[in-house]
Amino acid sequence: MLKVSTSLPDIVVLRGGNRDFKQSLTEGGEVLASLTKIGYEPVDVLIGKDGEWTARGFPTNPHDIFSKAHTVVDTTRMKGQEYQSLARRMGVPLLFSEDHDVTLNREDLYRVLRQQDIKVPETFVVRAHDPLDDKVFRHLWTHFHTPLLIRPLIKNQAVQSKLIKRFHDLEEVLRKYHEEGIDVHVLTYKKLPTSSVATLPHFRNEEIYTSMWVDSFQDGDELPSKNSHLRSHFQPPEFKKEHVTQLAKKIHKALGLKHPACIDFVYHNNHYITVNVDCNPSLRKDGRFAQSLATTGVETGHYIHEHIKREFGR
Repeated sequence: MLKVSTSLPDIVVLRGGNRDFKQSLTEGGEVLASLTKIGYEPVDVLIGKDGEWTARGFPTNPHDIFSKAHTVVDTTRMKGQEYQSLARRMGVPLLFSEDHDVTLNREDLYRVLRQQDIKVPETFVVRAHDPLDDKVFRHLWTHFHTPLLIRPLIKNQAVQSKLIKRFHDLEEVLRKYHEEGIDVHVLTYKKLPTSSVATLPHFRNEEIYTSMWVDSFQDGDELPSKNSHLRSHFQPPEFKKEHVTQLAKKIHKALGLKHPACIDFVYHNNHYITVNVDCNPSLRKDGRFAQSLATTGVETGHYIHEHIKREFGR
């Protein structure tokens, strides 16, 4: 157990909310457990779907909580909330909040990485406001290889990504998205193990700390998901460890990230190809981010503890 000062004011974990209530309850609960394990006594604040705040079984409000807390961990994944604006005005940091960091769409994120000579998949964007004619379908079918991955340009929990193998399905799916006013991101999907590495800024005396990575394996033609099988790399070859570490740090700096992230990449034709950067990764203990951290003996509680030490040391 770490040496935690009992003189510190409260550390608070916000969970619940109206975006993904059940998932937030789970993730927030695991953060509470991680902090308790290393010696903290965090305050569990539940935000109901109706916006009501409860702490230790009694009604409360954001101002009262922020007046007493030195650090708040926000696991609600909500954006644009009044309490998030209040926290900024009061100078209270919201760790793991979705209300900060990179807000680039998928193609803009790839564009920034391309500008830094970081390899990403070749892609095509179909805009909802542009005409959807036969040339678009012919270009996609002749230029890209199947299966095609078709997904919203802006990540959308309600709209799932799709794998396409037939020309008829390509037409049907694109027309459906187009009619619904959804901009679409298209690329060739390579069925390869997806590796994920966690990055933590200002941790363990490093500007950007990177853990080892985990590989995701999926059944059949399924896309990587929270149900994918994970395999951790505890002792990879030194040269590969160096390559992955440098790639992760380069991506973190290229995007100007100031918060933890989870970087996904595949290895193809002797190159590491970055396929996704999750700037607000899931905190589930069996998720890719947490499993990557676990390869070096780190939990979310350790990172939060380091953040608190740094803030109070200034």
